[in-house]
Amino acid sequence: MKKTKLYSWMLFGLGLALTACSNLDESAFVQQTDESIIYSEPFATTKGKFIAKSVLGEQTWTQDPSRGYIGITGYVNSVNQANEDWLVSPVIDLTSIAAANLSFDYVMHRGNFSTDASVWVSENYSNDSLPASATWVELKTNIISDPGNYVFSNSGELSLTAFAGEKIRVAIRFLSSATNSGTLELKNFLVKKGEAAIEEKVLFSDYLASSIGTFTQQSVTGAQIWAFSGSYSCMVASGYANGVRNANEDWLISPEIDLTNVTSAYCSFEHSGQYFGNATSEATLWVSDNYSAGLPSTATWTQVTILNYFTSFTFVSTGKLDLNSFAGKKIHVAMKYISTTAVAGTWELRNFKVYEGQAGGAEAKPLTISEASMYQSGGTAWVQGYIVGYSWPYLSQYAYYLSADTCTQKVNVLLADTNQNVYSSKCLSVQLPRGAIRNNLSLVSNKGVFGKKLKIFGTLSTNTGIAGLISPTKYTLSDGTSGTATPLTTYFSETFAANLGAFTQTSVVGAQTWKWSSGFGATMSGFSGGNIANEDWLISPTIDLTTLSSAAMSFDHTINKGVVANMKSEQTLWVSTDDGATWKSLSIATFPAGNNWTFVNSGEIDLDAYAGKKIKLAFKYICTTSSSATWEIKNLKIYY
Repeated sequence: MKKTKLYSWMLFGLGLALTACSNLDESAFVQQTDESIIYSEPFATTKGKFIAKSVLGEQTWTQDPSRGYIGITGYVNSVNQANEDWLVSPVIDLTSIAAANLSFDYVMHRGNFSTDASVWVSENYSNDSLPASATWVELKTNIISDPGNYVFSNSGELSLTAFAGEKIRVAIRFLSSATNSGTLELKNFLVKKGEAAIEEKVLFSDYLASSIGTFTQQSVTGAQIWAFSGSYSCMVASGYANGVRNANEDWLISPEIDLTNVTSAYCSFEHSGQYFGNATSEATLWVSDNYSAGLPSTATWTQVTILNYFTSFTFVSTGKLDLNSFAGKKIHVAMKYISTTAVAGTWELRNFKVYEGQAGGAEAKPLTISEASMYQSGGTAWVQGYIVGYSWPYLSQYAYYLSADTCTQKVNVLLADTNQNVYSSKCLSVQLPRGAIRNNLSLVSNKGVFGKKLKIFGTLSTNTGIAGLISPTKYTLSDGTSGTATPLTTYFSETFAANLGAFTQTSVVGAQTWKWSSGFGATMSGFSGGNIANEDWLISPTIDLTTLSSAAMSFDHTINKGVVANMKSEQTLWVSTDDGATWKSLSIATFPAGNNWTFVNSGEIDLDAYAGKKIKLAFKYICTTSSSATWEIKNLKIYY
């Protein structure tokens, strides 16, 4: 019996009445065909068919099922250990292949891939021998050392075309010494047909790791300025000084960058930060083709969307940021920082580069699902993947269905980079807004799109509890079918940008109450020198939906400092049709991570059942003497 069918009967036996569904967890997959993939090993739960060979030292390659990667380190109990260890693939058959490439995701912490790790290929290795018994050819890699924060990067595509027509083994060799021992972690090992992508040319770079370099800083408002930090080896902007938040506007401006001889270009840098109200508006990127010197107001600037933002003082890549509209020109690129007396974040920045080539996320070069999953902080981009199923957050916390069954969920689809060996953790949950996009892509009424490749443009943000794309505006299927979003009409909104609006707070238990906080919206916490038990409601005015035949709502929110597992029971949404006499709970599609201050969109919350009625909405917060989360809410809207 197929595993998909087995899961269906299990769910039926539990009384969930989902006999047409196939709930597949991390260990389950769909066997289909992706002709581009020759061999893959995610290292999600095991080493797969790889073998580990230790040449020197006691440390070995170890797979961690709880974290979904395989890794090795020579640093044990604060002591550096000398090691040489190989991780060798099974036989990979290229006998009928004209061109092939290899890629994988990696972390190289406290080491450098060019010296401490390397990639090798052999045509004559056998399982029963040490690597020295075979002939190995080293593959040239373009991998740089990890900045030290255990964030996975992609290797890029490494060409295997020189071995076309042969059966090969691929090995990763790890080295450490008694004086230097790094940590290497790997996942998503993939061999595909086709030549490796050509490495793109660097047009300009400034690491900003030892000084301000060739950049200049321009202060528009406030006493604080962009300054180099020797302690953190980066440029830093902050309006917080001596315990006080200060209003600032400060620009870090590049020298002139010549794009006159290129037809496409992009830039990227690494950044980290914290304590922003909204980093996407307070830490931004701008480009000018007529700036010469002095204050930025002397020139015209165009904002470029940053794909990926930080959530803490851990450096992350911005992703490839499209500069195509400036190809053929000479430009300046600037990082603009703003703060207020109420909110003053800290922005850290380093490793700025401009490349010739097409940015990932442009329509001509959409992000892969793996790439899109890394950029989940509100940037907009094109992404592309196979439609492999959907998620159903209202049923349980982790209900992902890798199928096109007859269930009635219609508000999202799951995309993956492959439709072979599909894991829910490798998928992107794409929101399907009501209207044309939902009508044409929902698996409820369009079973034929299952397995097709979809290219779609939208906002990169968590959806249904996993990496996602929300608010899509246009799409194209692999069969040439395309479409755009139906414009939606906002019927009621409350941003909580200036106060609580017409919402009122009602305290049932505890002295703490819902309050307004500049930059953070409506906020509630039961913490006041300690955890204090509370029950507090934030209740909307009466909202008249009597003229509507359909309706939905969404809002942005973040939750922190509580118990993550308790969010769905302690931070809830309710609706009343009798002026608050009785209340019925509404399911929130997407909750935040629960352990940081990153806002996520709630996802669409269906109000169709209340169209034609007058309603009130309420956010209900509870906490205990053992745990009190902080809940922040803004940008609520009802639309149709």
